Amino acid sequence: MNAHRALAERAVAYVCADPSTATASQLRLDQLVADATRQGHTVHTRVCDPDPATVPLHLRRGWATVVGAVEAGLADAVVVRSLSDLAVEQCDRIPIRGWLETAGAQLVTLEVSVPDGSWPALKGGTPCNGRVLAASSCADPQVQDYAAVRSSVRLGRGLVEKCLAMWGWAAETSVVADVCLLTDELLANAILHGCRNPADTITMRVECDADRVQVSVSDPSSSMPRPCSPAADSESGRGLRLIAEVAEQWGVTPRADADKSVWFAVSLPGRTSAS
Repeated sequence: MNAHRALAERAVAYVCADPSTATASQLRLDQLVADATRQGHTVHTRVCDPDPATVPLHLRRGWATVVGAVEAGLADAVVVRSLSDLAVEQCDRIPIRGWLETAGAQLVTLEVSVPDGSWPALKGGTPCNGRVLAASSCADPQVQDYAAVRSSVRLGRGLVEKCLAMWGWAAETSVVADVCLLTDELLANAILHGCRNPADTITMRVECDADRVQVSVSDPSSSMPRPCSPAADSESGRGLRLIAEVAEQWGVTPRADADKSVWFAVSLPGRTSAS
């Protein structure tokens, strides 16, 4: 479906891994999100699939996240650069459009060429597409390693609270409480699903610019997270769904050393003077 004809309120941006480097893959994803935003789509979930387009769609780890977001009712569309990202030769075996229609979503292909000269802000680090990128105008990012134990959730939350206070955000605002809650979910998911034993290490990174904060947590597992719809009496399974519903954006970024980073970003109104 043409992106100009139907605008998605919530969309998943999906790209396959670049054959060269993880950095190139992330840039390609950033470009896709920026193009979709300019055409009126609200990209909520971003997936950079670690498996290339040559792998059948139903076997790709990142595609499971897309399916989970759609089936959990968190996305109205899947945005791709072109059908090549969906491995067209596999579409006969996997009726992608029929499945999306059944799930109440649409497939959007942008298929536009973007000259390198149109990306000076992105290459310079300005968060022009909603993602908080390191830039000279941003506060220094805070990075901390934690052991894969439950007590690390409390320690990580404490770091986020400290960072927000240091950067001048009012602790009593509800959006700061949301950031702390989502941080708890990221850390708990990384410990529970991304680590095999307490000897493993997770890494949390907190970034902030003038009006936006991004928290990311990296774990040693290459398995991509997938939102699900747990039973009403289930005590788990709601973490990613909560992140997708509360955060403005979230996504999964594969890393060069075969692990991954899961992140979310939230705007922070009501800044106060830092003490």
